[in-house]
Amino acid sequence: MPRVVRPPALWPWFSLLVASLGVIAAIVWTAWPWAMSLPGVTSRRVVSAVPAGPAPSERRRIRLFFPQNSGDTLKEQEREFTPRGSLTADVRAVLHALASGGGPGVLAPLSPGLEIRQAYLDAVGILYLDFGKGIQGVFGGPGPQSEMALSAIVTTLTTSFSEIKRVQFLSEGHELAEVIGGADLRRPVAPRFPGEEGPPITSGLQDAE
Repeated sequence: MPRVVRPPALWPWFSLLVASLGVIAAIVWTAWPWAMSLPGVTSRRVVSAVPAGPAPSERRRIRLFFPQNSGDTLKEQEREFTPRGSLTADVRAVLHALASGGGPGVLAPLSPGLEIRQAYLDAVGILYLDFGKGIQGVFGGPGPQSEMALSAIVTTLTTSFSEIKRVQFLSEGHELAEVIGGADLRRPVAPRFPGEEGPPITSGLQDAE
């Protein structure tokens, strides 16, 4: 009688398949929340950030000093000023306001086209101002003109910014050799009014921008 070969039972393999699917389902169920939190899986909706403009509370007053047309005193003007976000940018803006002039009766201590190459404040409050060659013409004027311009610049910066105590003037990275009104420009210059006289205080409020 011929031997009958029975096919192998399939139920063990079926049971193994069911168990494997159960394990896979459990892994997927556990890992799904974590996988959805990945940057590459989450929704790519982009929310554009609109930079906020300066709030009105950020505006503050600064004090500018201008040589007068006659006499040896300075005239003070208060103006509204919006900080630019860094001391260097603020100093440039204030110097630009000085160069723009202060209206009738006063002189601009700086020429509008004067190049400001660099501005740097060290740890002890000395502001290093590196100008182009044009600064030599500002401090080389006749009579008291140079002293008035020097005093207006230094007094404006040290009054408007509490961090600035003295100013060191440079021309294309080099020290200036002039001595103006007793101030040696080879060293940092402290604020001092011409003739040690304080300027008249005005109450006019203008926009420095």
